[in-house]
Amino acid sequence: MFVKTILTILISSFFLATSCSKEETPESQIDSNGVFVSLPFLWKKSLHYGQPVSNSYTNSPIYYNGNIVINTTNSGTNRKLTMINSNNGETIWDWDDRYQPATEYIDISYFHQNNNLLTWQTGKRSYCVNLDNGTTHWKVMRNSYFDVRIQPYQNQDYFTYSTVVNSGGNKEQIAYKGNIQTGLQTEFLRANLSSTFVSPDDYAGGIIYVNKTPTNQNLLLITYYEPLPNWYFNTFYGLYNNETGDWIWERKLLATPQQSSGVNTPPIISGNKVYAAISNSIVCHDLSNGNKLWQKDFNGDFMFSGFIIEDNKIIANCEDTYTYCLNPENGSELWKVQSAGTSSRMSYLNGIVYFAGGSTEKLHAIDINTGKTVWKIDVNKLGEQGGAFKRNGIYVLPALNGKPLRVVALSNINAYCFEAYQ
Repeated sequence: MFVKTILTILISSFFLATSCSKEETPESQIDSNGVFVSLPFLWKKSLHYGQPVSNSYTNSPIYYNGNIVINTTNSGTNRKLTMINSNNGETIWDWDDRYQPATEYIDISYFHQNNNLLTWQTGKRSYCVNLDNGTTHWKVMRNSYFDVRIQPYQNQDYFTYSTVVNSGGNKEQIAYKGNIQTGLQTEFLRANLSSTFVSPDDYAGGIIYVNKTPTNQNLLLITYYEPLPNWYFNTFYGLYNNETGDWIWERKLLATPQQSSGVNTPPIISGNKVYAAISNSIVCHDLSNGNKLWQKDFNGDFMFSGFIIEDNKIIANCEDTYTYCLNPENGSELWKVQSAGTSSRMSYLNGIVYFAGGSTEKLHAIDINTGKTVWKIDVNKLGEQGGAFKRNGIYVLPALNGKPLRVVALSNINAYCFEAYQ
């Protein structure tokens, strides 16, 4: 187990290793700052027969019955979803029942999972896979394009989004409700738009996200936008009662008008507050009335990594290549540490946040209580040459049946399972 108490021993190993050949370098290495740069892995699995492949992508980890679903190939063009045993990396099943062309990637930026069913959207194509056996529960070719964004609602329903031409002849993005058992999607809601300005590409605005509230499933937080001149736009909140069809409040401005950016990840509701990353800011609003409580500005946006809330802390990975920890009550900065830009989404386990650094191509781990970087694993030190950890979701697995806490990350060639930092 890689506990903090072994650092002194490993530091000695590090300085000894600097005079050794590559073959003599120990599997466990740390740098002069006490950061792990190499670790022995519990197992590794070849994703593409040992060859680097520009493969498909899963933005967030998919779990089922203690196992995980990842992207693999079985040749240069065939893309698969594969469930693997998280204990040993062995394949449980493969799925490859896509609409043609067969070269199309399996890109899952958002998904909805209800028990053993998993659904996602790609253009006009909707898929639903049975996670018990890797069979197609249904697949549908829609009449129009739908956004990749899918969000859970209640029971077996989810929300998704598509663009329609409204009564004014302009394009408007509206919310649909889908059923994971049948794949049926029906129009659900349109935002109350002012239509005072239409963008040069003929958009009047529309709904971006629908979030269910944790205490009342009939209350929905609606995030929507309207364009302004010169590619600026306003982004609003509204609280909608799905049972009565009434807006409790609406048109609450998230931040000052933004240009060429917006809310790129779903807002997070925690207690009676709602948090969102919009352009170069993180904002907090009161859920009961939509009033803004605080705003924290940064030198970059949060388009790729976004932010999470764990242990009463906001952990936000910014494109300015720093990871920040904020107090959710007032937005004050608790710590910041140099990390990486254009990174994967973050995964949290037992006080540690994990992500694949886009600009560093390494597997990062940060202690959220201290802000200390404890891992910056270089895949080239694991036997790959010129490799990188991909910006796929990072899998974190609890201790179970004598197995330790584990972390699984994907490179362009292999999946690696490590014992989690303790």
